[in-house]
Amino acid sequence: MLIKTKLDNVLERYVQLHNGAEFPFAFNTYKSYAVTNFRGGIGKTTLSFNLAYELSKKNRMLFIDLCPQKNFSELLIKKEAKEGLHRNIHGGLLGKIMGTAWETAPDEPLSIRVRDCNSEFQGTKVCHAIPGSSELFLFPSTLYTQLNQFYSMNHSNKTKAVANLLRSLEDIVNEEMKDLKTEVVLMDTSPFFGGATHLAWSAAEALIIPVRVDEQSLFALELTLKMLHDDSSDFNIWRQRAEIERKPKVQAILMTHCGWNRRANYSIDSTSKMFIERAIEICDRYAGCFSTDEPSNHFALLSDFQSTGKISGSLAIPITKLSPGKFYTVEHRRLQVNESERYHKELNYAMSLISS
Repeated sequence: MLIKTKLDNVLERYVQLHNGAEFPFAFNTYKSYAVTNFRGGIGKTTLSFNLAYELSKKNRMLFIDLCPQKNFSELLIKKEAKEGLHRNIHGGLLGKIMGTAWETAPDEPLSIRVRDCNSEFQGTKVCHAIPGSSELFLFPSTLYTQLNQFYSMNHSNKTKAVANLLRSLEDIVNEEMKDLKTEVVLMDTSPFFGGATHLAWSAAEALIIPVRVDEQSLFALELTLKMLHDDSSDFNIWRQRAEIERKPKVQAILMTHCGWNRRANYSIDSTSKMFIERAIEICDRYAGCFSTDEPSNHFALLSDFQSTGKISGSLAIPITKLSPGKFYTVEHRRLQVNESERYHKELNYAMSLISS
């Protein structure tokens, strides 16, 4: 009798998913998530946008854009993000770190209602977004200058001062959740750890890690897990200096751009299988970082969304709202929505890892 491997179990669940099976696990769910991976260009923000929409069907959501490229903001709140007319997370963080003298418009709300800017969210629960800012590119210098200054103080309160800085985003999250009666927070982060991503890890209860099926993404996955796990990492050194015990758990590994054999229904191709198996092996080495004791149970497999993903990420339309066969113009190119039932099922499975 052949013994099933962890890869076999992941692939079997993928087939069962497409045959209508229910999500097989009873995971704890969390109130705050950060979508994070130390590699750009893998479609992370398009995935974050689609998770945001699916989550908003059941939950009052708060979305926070912590990437200086602001792509998440532009998908959620469109023109308002591009014009930069609204307060943003950079100003909110500086208000916490530098003091109230920094804020020039303290009476203006930090968040903006998503359905007022993106009509695709009209049928969802009430959701708000805190826009990102290109000034986050320079934010690491501000943050670590303040952290080092406080840590070098010869004062009994230095530990508390460092902790307050590291919790500055968490404070914003808690304040906004209370004011807006938010149920779940989703933060989209930069592929670079320093600065706002560091604070997102400090604020989040759990991490969602997208991993493309390629060599560079596996390397980035291991770097991400090492940063979370190793006591010698920047994240844990500062956490220990601040005497902060809690750190986020990994809730989902979303393997993206998986190829599949069109001649065999729901069969992942051999190249993708190799990368998935290696990702499982990497996660097993950092099993203590996960919210359960079996990392492979946290895997969801997502196809290459092809033109459907391009349309969704360019026009700010959730994949589950796109009609197969319909044409859209994206960057002067005419693109057609490809067969998407598979994508809907895959996104629903990924959602089951995150939200009960």
